[in-house]
Amino acid sequence: MEEKLDIVFISSDEDQAAFDEYFKEMPWKALPFSDRDRSKTLREKFNVKDIPALVTLSPTCEINSWNDVDLVRDAYHGAVHHWCKGKRLFWSREARESECVWDGFICHQCYMSPIIGLRHGYTDQKCYVDLCETCLTKTKHEHPLVEYLVPKRQYSFEQLFRLVPHLLNPNSEENIETKTIWENGVKSVGFYFSAHWCGPCRDFTPKLVEIYKEAQANSLSFRIVFVSSDFNDQSFNEYRSEMPWPAIPLNSCHLLDTYFQSSYIPRLFIVSSDGKVLSRRGVNDVSRKGVEALKTWTQGETLAPPKADEFEGEDVSCSGCSISPIIGQRYRCPTCDNYDICAHPTEDEDD
Repeated sequence: MEEKLDIVFISSDEDQAAFDEYFKEMPWKALPFSDRDRSKTLREKFNVKDIPALVTLSPTCEINSWNDVDLVRDAYHGAVHHWCKGKRLFWSREARESECVWDGFICHQCYMSPIIGLRHGYTDQKCYVDLCETCLTKTKHEHPLVEYLVPKRQYSFEQLFRLVPHLLNPNSEENIETKTIWENGVKSVGFYFSAHWCGPCRDFTPKLVEIYKEAQANSLSFRIVFVSSDFNDQSFNEYRSEMPWPAIPLNSCHLLDTYFQSSYIPRLFIVSSDGKVLSRRGVNDVSRKGVEALKTWTQGETLAPPKADEFEGEDVSCSGCSISPIIGQRYRCPTCDNYDICAHPTEDEDD
């Protein structure tokens, strides 16, 4: 390696013996363990709160990047090559009007971070490859890469299901054409994000099944598709057998998960035929309104906002009475972390 790269170990060990034992595993230099004041100064200067942490500096001591541990794991050769030249690995540019900013996603070829504009990747979760539009034309990959749907942009049903090869019949091994979901004048479709391993999902699914069957008995043209977050085919197939609606194949779920930005489960997103998201809180809506929610969505309409005493705080429990989730008015302490109180007084408060 023509360029030189130096690494200095700054210890957080509890004592000299632990430092000595750990330092034996490293081929680079270290700040003496006894120099605790300098170690503290460097931590404060580089705002190091968690370990492991890796900060890279240029020859003029300019900070090239912070917290580069992930870089070593994911882009070792590219990172070291740039560091040896005193350069930053990541770069980006200003987003033009209507361009998407893919926060948290890096082009694995040119290291644009975040990716600006169109993002391409492989939809199977076993292959974590992302490319920007420019690098797509310059890179050959062993898997076919596809263009990701841009979050919050409206797409027709046909566009949303473009990369879904087929749907899985809940009652047989037969595959279903995706277009059957929106045919015959269907005005809205529910995308149900759930998983077999998720306790709250297992609690909610039977309720949704009951309400869905009631809607079908009343000839409501409302459709649901299961978008799984399961880890393997066995749990996926076992779980979808409990549902009366079709499922998207497990290896095709990632694209929709990214589009809807489903950061937790269960989630039920309701989308109209023109691509408008009628609700991102479908789980709460169904719990609150039951089959009446499905009747409204069948017309391609949104529900009226919940009244103050009906509002349900997702994943928020009361620190006083432990009710979960909080329903109705919610009060939060501005200085304490994770302290919420519902409007209903506890026995202690009554006293």
